[in-house]
Amino acid sequence: MFSWIVKNKAKILEINNWNFTVENIFGKELKVWVSVAHDWACMTITKSDKDKYSFFVMQESLKKTNFWTKKIWDTFNVESSLKLSDTMDWHFVSWHIDTTWIVEKILENSDLSKYIYIKFDDKYKNLIIEKWSITINWVSLTIVEDWNDYLSVSVIPLTQKITNIWDLKVWDTVNLEFDIFWKYINKLNLNK
Repeated sequence: MFSWIVKNKAKILEINNWNFTVENIFGKELKVWVSVAHDWACMTITKSDKDKYSFFVMQESLKKTNFWTKKIWDTFNVESSLKLSDTMDWHFVSWHIDTTWIVEKILENSDLSKYIYIKFDDKYKNLIIEKWSITINWVSLTIVEDWNDYLSVSVIPLTQKITNIWDLKVWDTVNLEFDIFWKYINKLNLNK
């Protein structure tokens, strides 16, 4: 289980046959078999030392995530799993990416916050509601506006600084998950 609040990002050091090696920013050697979330996708650690760790990305994960777009020196938003004593400050999600979408536009405001506009497939339109939650690369955000084929979120400077939201550019692919309550409500309404 994870807290859903991103506090760290880590650089990709190597990609070899979909084995990713990432800088270890956790301050300790991670155990093999534990899960670490990368841009919202939980990956099982296959190798680790105090400086770096590795994980394998299977075809199913490549189909559902933005991992196929990643390059060496790109960053992941990362989080290790919770201890029982940790707090959870989150909106309700299932820890599984729903889809990937494209960054359409980025506007910087005078207060250094940013508006990020993301183009989406029309089949997800019923899951997007202004002022409801969405996760983008593991970052829990609120939908500011919702238009016909894109949505916008606003990102404060602190979130930009500690996540890979800062690195986003127009045409980048991002991982998304929608609020789980709204997914269930939609499913119930569709089945009536």
